[in-house]
Amino acid sequence: MVQNQTLRILEALLREDPKFHGRDMAGTQNYAIHPMVLEWMATKLSVGIRTFETGCGYTTILLASLASKHTVISPFPEEHELIRSWCASHWISTDHVEFIAKPSQEVVPNLPHQPLDFVLIDGDHAFPAPFIDWYYMADMLRVGGHVAVDDTQIPTGGILRQFLLQESGRWSLASDLGKTSIFTRVTDLHVAKGVMWDQQPFCRIPEGH
Repeated sequence: MVQNQTLRILEALLREDPKFHGRDMAGTQNYAIHPMVLEWMATKLSVGIRTFETGCGYTTILLASLASKHTVISPFPEEHELIRSWCASHWISTDHVEFIAKPSQEVVPNLPHQPLDFVLIDGDHAFPAPFIDWYYMADMLRVGGHVAVDDTQIPTGGILRQFLLQESGRWSLASDLGKTSIFTRVTDLHVAKGVMWDQQPFCRIPEGH
């Protein structure tokens, strides 16, 4: 029933096309993630999960409809207010959603460890922000949980995708959806903190160097 509600919310978002973004004036731009990714989230993620995202938008609303606890970090509180307002007008509770209006790289290093089922990295794309987001969130994901890396056409997202593709003992590619890659954690061993450089295939030194 709740999953059907999430699909109805997705239909409403795509039909109404609300605008939440805009650095100078919130509500004038729409940087929504691709509908294929939204559909994946609405159909593949379970109800009652614990979720986390850097960046905000349509994904925030879908995750609010699915999660028992959702945390969203992005630096523009005006965008958060627009999302809250749209949710309220569509009878979607945000009581269980924690909005943190700061750059993620200032927040994630100090987060307490918490079990997570889904993480979306879609905040600041400037180097090295996506890597910081991943590094501090990766080991919180449960085995079988997913991390989604958006905007892989940008070099920072593309590098993170290439790194995770080579981490076959720790991550498995679940889906490539346009500019978004979704990976599943496959081990209960550390996947970020405590992993030495020579344990990472991505860091392998080419022969002769």
